Amino acid sequence: MIVAEENREGSLASELEIAQGLADLRCYLFVAEEGSDPVGLLSAYRFPDVVAGGELVYLYDIEVHIGHRRKGVGATLIRSLIECCERDRVRRIWAGTDVTNMAARRTFEATGAELEGESYAEYEWELEG
Repeated sequence: MIVAEENREGSLASELEIAQGLADLRCYLFVAEEGSDPVGLLSAYRFPDVVAGGELVYLYDIEVHIGHRRKGVGATLIRSLIECCERDRVRRIWAGTDVTNMAARRTFEATGAELEGESYAEYEWELEG
């Protein structure tokens, strides 16, 4: 399994939720495989950039199975996202990570991303939906 429940505090998307996401043309989901085994995934979504115009993609999640890290899987997933975004005429891809997450930072920078800030604060609103 790429994403363990304990990494998500016991909360994972249902098959129905995944199917709905795959049916939504604004959602991107990439799965890296070795043979027939999934070893990585990337999810992102596209929405209008109401400040700068055009469309923006938020790279929401990227996970690589622990046994396949530092082998270029994450970078390959990001490059696949970039290719799709170029075809979809997206103006910008945005991703955030903790400043101490050096593996993510190296992967983002290796795929052409530029660091925009020096710190990162994460906030969440838990809704009952």
